[in-house]
Amino acid sequence: MSKKRRLAMILSTALILTVAACGSPSNSNPNSNANSSSPAPASSEPSSEPSGEPEPSLQGELVFWTMWNDTEPQGEAWADVAKAFEAKYPGTKITINWSGRDLSKTLKPALESGQRIDIFDYPTQYGGQLGSYALDLSDIIAQPFDVLGGKSLTDVLLPSMLETPKKQTDIWDGQVAVGYKPWLNLFMYNVKAFEEAGITSAPKTWQELDEASAKLKAAGYSPITFDDAYAHWISGTYLQRLKGQDWVIELAADTTGDKWRDPAVLEFAKAFEDFAKKGYFDANVGGNKWPSGQMDVGSGKVAMYFNLTGLPVEVKDVAGPDFKWGAFNYPDVTDGQNFAANAAAAGATMTAINSKTENTALAAEFLAFMHSAESDARFVEAGMTTSLKDGNWPAELADVKPVFDDINVILQTGGGIESNPEIKPVFSENFIKLAAGQISAEEFVDNMASAAKQ
Repeated sequence: MSKKRRLAMILSTALILTVAACGSPSNSNPNSNANSSSPAPASSEPSSEPSGEPEPSLQGELVFWTMWNDTEPQGEAWADVAKAFEAKYPGTKITINWSGRDLSKTLKPALESGQRIDIFDYPTQYGGQLGSYALDLSDIIAQPFDVLGGKSLTDVLLPSMLETPKKQTDIWDGQVAVGYKPWLNLFMYNVKAFEEAGITSAPKTWQELDEASAKLKAAGYSPITFDDAYAHWISGTYLQRLKGQDWVIELAADTTGDKWRDPAVLEFAKAFEDFAKKGYFDANVGGNKWPSGQMDVGSGKVAMYFNLTGLPVEVKDVAGPDFKWGAFNYPDVTDGQNFAANAAAAGATMTAINSKTENTALAAEFLAFMHSAESDARFVEAGMTTSLKDGNWPAELADVKPVFDDINVILQTGGGIESNPEIKPVFSENFIKLAAGQISAEEFVDNMASAAKQ
């Protein structure tokens, strides 16, 4: 089987969205390190009533560090799953450290210092750096579990939930993590706004995005917005569409400033300068601090936001139950790489077991429990994407599924600009000014060329 066909099979079955992932860029509740019993349970937590044959005796405590906050829908779902596990196995206790997105800053030092952590969400930002702290799960994913109906994790999980962690960590020997909540980086949009503007099909090219934005503006909507935390996504992906991901990574690594004077950079800047002059960006983009921009989408003010498929969960309290979401892949640009049909940034949240845990059996049982049908249903209710072959989609994302079926080339978020953490904030800052009409395309190029030399 060809590599492309194999990847297509993995993703069309598996990359199913995520609504969070979109996720908050920082910890919104940094002091909320609590036991799983803290959040109020939602309406359909996994069943905690034992049934059938008695479960094997499991004892002990697990400490789980997660990227979610206890006040988020995803965190509330995790709390329910942990409670259900404790009820099923009365001699167990799951203590959750609600780390929020600061997990990407705090986890590695905690592991290095020997702090008690049995299970953890593995932040993608670390790549393979945590490999020595992650237990090889190869044997665990192959063994049958009663909670999975006698099947193994390999049997029940979407293939990408095992393949994506290898790609995200670049650790191909063994299985250092298992994925959940798969996601794509797409233009998420308000279907009602598109219908009122007379837009009958999603844009596939930059010219079609221009035309759609003009119609949305005429219909009374702000066509596009973004927040400071994700400014490099909508901008860096244009460069990726134009020149390819490897080129963008080379651009980000440039220390001479010369590559930033490549005509392609000015072409990119001119495209966004044009959109700014036409009034396609919401008036607040120059000062948007996350989550202001995405809340403007949920309120119905703005029609489009280039983000992760987790966006609906982030804004559902503002959008309400009747908000209908659509999605389309980042459009192709003139003389570009023709990625719109099948290429997008994609991934999954990952869970790992600490190689130093003193209760591997209990950790393995909890890992299986989180992927049971009951637990998965609770996660989906919270707006997360199913990790199971036989799982269901969140209702708010049902119309987005066809986009996932076409993706078989996986790219990086931000087009690759994130590969240099020093240049990324400068790139974002100057792009925000460009989109807000505060600097010209030529000034953007000058500023970036100057910054690259420092």
